[in-house]
Amino acid sequence: MNKLPIAAAGIVALLTTSVLFAYAEPSEGITPAENDAVHYCRTNLTAEEQLLYDALLACSLSDDPTEKGAEFQVSTDPASDEFKAAFHRSYNALLFDHPELFWLYAGDSSFQYTYRRKLLDEGTYNIAFQLIGTFPDRDAQLEAFDNAADAFLSEIDLEESAPRVALQIHDKLIDLVSYDKEAASSSDKDLAHTAYGALVANSRGEENRAVCDGYSYAYEYLLQKAGIRSTVIAGRAGDDEETAGPHSWNLVELDGQWYEVDATWNDISGEEALDSEADYSEIAEEALNNAWYTNRLTHYLFNVTTAQISFFEPGMKYRYSNDRGWVTFLSDSVHIRHTSEDSDETGDYMTPLAPIAEGTDYSFDNLSD
Repeated sequence: MNKLPIAAAGIVALLTTSVLFAYAEPSEGITPAENDAVHYCRTNLTAEEQLLYDALLACSLSDDPTEKGAEFQVSTDPASDEFKAAFHRSYNALLFDHPELFWLYAGDSSFQYTYRRKLLDEGTYNIAFQLIGTFPDRDAQLEAFDNAADAFLSEIDLEESAPRVALQIHDKLIDLVSYDKEAASSSDKDLAHTAYGALVANSRGEENRAVCDGYSYAYEYLLQKAGIRSTVIAGRAGDDEETAGPHSWNLVELDGQWYEVDATWNDISGEEALDSEADYSEIAEEALNNAWYTNRLTHYLFNVTTAQISFFEPGMKYRYSNDRGWVTFLSDSVHIRHTSEDSDETGDYMTPLAPIAEGTDYSFDNLSD
């Protein structure tokens, strides 16, 4: 487990110019995002926050994001705390929605803005964004990332129904990616915290290595590419509420119902699961060589409800039994979402707005029947 890096990495420097008391028409406006069908967080913003989001996205995806972007109009004073709060919500939503912006996390970057008040239109401001920072590997990394995502999806049957496509992507992802323990125990900004780490390589060049946020962003991005709406959830997870540590996972929308998925925890390694001191080590080894049982283990947090993942109890369902006894590899656990009271500390303004997952039609049990 590790903390959601984008929220923590979004340390944004805000730069304003002196107010210019001269009227000037803004340059060509920002093109609104057209993918709300798969980008959930943008839909939770106000109209003006969506405009900020779109401008930040346009700046990020431009050929040179360090150049000043197109001017656009806002009605909130850019020097006010209200505007700064709107900016942070928009920026947070952007990074939750767009895993392909992984390079912002890896670089030492900040958004700056300049603005001017329109003399002949009181209460209206022209504003423009630009990125400050250097991104020498951005284009090469984006190409590698796009190629990896396309190669991944080329092995997915996209003609299947959305629930089965989501299942295919989940299964291939946990088969491809290995958990990066070194990155998890380090405070360094490693690409293992991003979708790039999962689909390409971490900052140390090790292929397909990620921690929880890398798994989550990769799963979200691949689902988006397949036309399936998803978002990342941030919070804490562990054996109980007192010992739970920072973690992230996903929400997925299928036929209007939401489901929770924790691909990181589903990536159960048989070698690590075996406890050499267990009383039933032979039964455990037998269990982990049983395809039906291991298939259940690697989907135990796939398409579950919020109630189920919040306070998970495996019970008899995940025991492996034979005439010599039984063994289980799962224990009670909790997944606790960030709340609005956490937002100022975590920088996560989107998780508190995420829907509660109540879908059951496409549980793993139903899909595997």
